[in-house]
Amino acid sequence: MNDLNWNSFKQAISDYVGVDAAEINEDTDVYDDLYLDSLGLFGLGAHITDSYKVSVPLSLVAAISKVGDMFRLLKEKGTPLTR
Repeated sequence: MNDLNWNSFKQAISDYVGVDAAEINEDTDVYDDLYLDSLGLFGLGAHITDSYKVSVPLSLVAAISKVGDMFRLLKEKGTPLTR
């Protein structure tokens, strides 16, 4: 378990892609709505995991297309980084 919460998650995505956080919901598609390509998705994943100091296998991130799915993946599978 980690301290990821939906509102700060949306804000982190907003900061990365430049879309107002109010326009981001669980059904927002990272490709069609946020205009990311696969490299952009990995960049977003890196931004989120760095922001929240969690780790998740990149192979799981590659299958994501909805923001809500990414949030649940990081919330459920993200493990805190120890440094």
